[in-house]
Formats: sequence, C-alpha cells, structure tokens
Amino acid sequence: MSKTERLNNLRERFTRFDAFITSKPVNLRYLVDFKGSDSILLVTRNKVQLYVNEMYYEQAQKDCTGIDIITVDRSWIELLNKDLKKEKIKRLAFESDIDFSTYRKLNSFLNGIELIPVEDLVESVRAVKDEEEIGFIRKAAEIADLAFMHLKTLIKPGIKEQDLVAEFDYFVRKRGAKVSFEPIILYGESSSLPHGISGAREVKSGGILLLDYGAMYNGYCSDATRTFYLGKPSKEYLKLYNIVLKAQEEAESAIRPGVSAGEIDRIARDVITREGFGDNFIHSTGHGVGLEIHEYPRLYWGNNVILEKGMVITVEPGIYIKDSGGIRIEDLVVVTDDGGEIITRISKDFEFRGGNI
Repeated sequence: MSKTERLNNLRERFTRFDAFITSKPVNLRYLVDFKGSDSILLVTRNKVQLYVNEMYYEQAQKDCTGIDIITVDRSWIELLNKDLKKEKIKRLAFESDIDFSTYRKLNSFLNGIELIPVEDLVESVRAVKDEEEIGFIRKAAEIADLAFMHLKTLIKPGIKEQDLVAEFDYFVRKRGAKVSFEPIILYGESSSLPHGISGAREVKSGGILLLDYGAMYNGYCSDATRTFYLGKPSKEYLKLYNIVLKAQEEAESAIRPGVSAGEIDRIARDVITREGFGDNFIHSTGHGVGLEIHEYPRLYWGNNVILEKGMVITVEPGIYIKDSGGIRIEDLVVVTDDGGEIITRISKDFEFRGGNI
C-alpha cells in the first residue's frame, strides 16, 4: 500500500473534522515514512505537513517525499495555528491520549478552532496490512520461532529465566532483527503473572515454564507464547492445559472476515468458563500486531470491531492460579479471505523432555 493510499484511507475517516494531527512516531512512520521523533504531522483534506525539530530536518528530507517539511525553532503550536488559519480549518482532530499540557497549549493558541479528540483513527487504518507488511511480520515470526527452538536446547536445571531472555535477544539480533518486547520467561509459581518479569529464578524439573516471545523485523512485530511442564505433568496440570488448548483451537477456527473481535473472545472464554475457570482467565483473548506489539483491534468481550482480511491478530487464552502457576498458549494469525492462517510454527506439546529434565 502506497503512502498516498494510506493517507487517502485516513482522510476517508474525516467525518466530523477538517484536519488531524498526530505526534506518535509509529503513526508518522506509517503515514509518511518518517523514522524520527519529536515531530508533529498535520493532515488536511489536500495537504500534509511535518513539523520537525531542526535536529530531525535532514532525517525528514531523507525519509519523506511529497510533503511539506517545516523546521520548528520554538513552538510548533504557533506555526500550526498560522497554517490552520491559512487553510481555513475550523475543526481539528487530535489523539485523545496526548498529555494534558499539550492539550492546554492547543486550546490556548488555537482560538476559533474546535478541538475534537479521537481514538484509534490511524490505528484502524493500520489494522489492515498489505502483503509487504504481512511479509515482514512472517519474517519476524520465523526468526522468533527459530530463537524459541534455540532456547529449548538450553533449558536444563539451574539455568535462570534472565539467562534465557538474554539468549533470545542475542539470537534474534544475530539474524537482523530485535525483540519486539522483552521476553516474558517465567518458571513455577511466577507463571501465574500474565506479564510477570523474568528474573534470577532457576529452572528445575517438575514445574511450569512459560515463554512469551516475539521479534521485530523491519519495524514489524511478532508475538507468541508456549507453556511447558518440565517433566511429566500431573493430571490436574494436563487438564488445565487441554482446556486452554481447546479454547484456543475453537477461537481460531472461528476467525474469518465479518466476525467481530468480541465473538472470538466469547468463544474462547466460554470454553474456559464451562470448565469452571472463567475467573482465572484474566485478560482479553488477543490483540492486533503490526508496527506495535499491541495494536487495534483488541479481542475482548463486547468489542464489535469486525475482522477484515489482512488483519494480524493473536489468540492467547490462559488460566492463571495463584501459588500454582499459569498456562497460556498464543498464536499469531493472519485473517484471510475465508479464515485464519496461523503463522506461529512451534508445536504445542505440554510435556517437555530434554536437557536432563
């Protein structure tokens, strides 16, 4: 998808306003290819202007074509105000999560211009990926899966969570990528924390090991999770694992264009709830993935956003029991013409064998 197509897709959403500003680096990259920061992008119905600190002017000239690049010495808001007046803009949309200080300055300087907060405006455009973007995500997932397989050869009694994290980081960097987030590698009871922090805990035989991992390739992310039991799991742990696996499989089988994000969550949640563990499934079923690790759309109960071909989402149900451990299984899925393609290639065996476990 060309830059022009992306901007036109954005402009199609200009229903209640005449122009839009964004300062999020990831949105600047997506819309105009700018890879710097500390800058503001103005998009009107017929013009695009990038306000940059002088430090990023050369970067902007290198990255961006077909837009106006304006250097800012002091206040970008003063320059913005002049340009909005010149373009006769009456209603300006801004991202609702800007800091309060910036909002106060906008409200003070932009007299006579109605400020309209919006959510997920660019993010909803970014949600549908083109083939090139999906290719980058596939490559990120491939590298991450290779790194995961490398970690499996290192798992043995005595190795620390943080050592596995370091090995994963080094492996993906050696292959031209980097981590899309710091891997969450948790052993034993700590695995009951969905976003726990890996530390100096040593791996031992006879416990859960949860690995949530991803790589970033050319700016695009991957995300996946696998959970092992180190040794032969008890019937209770095996039951929990199979419940989570069933929830994931049923949710993934329902993915196709036209289905709501909330419906995918409902399907997974119903499986776990019927088995009596609904209160232990304490997060949404998934989220979009792309230039950011957590993107639009979110797969949570009641979300009416409709899945479209080209969206890339995770499906990651889980059960978490305090003082016992957590089980989560996560795949990365591309929404296709008539279903979902799972691009995470790692097997889902629960019992781990090897490394003297």
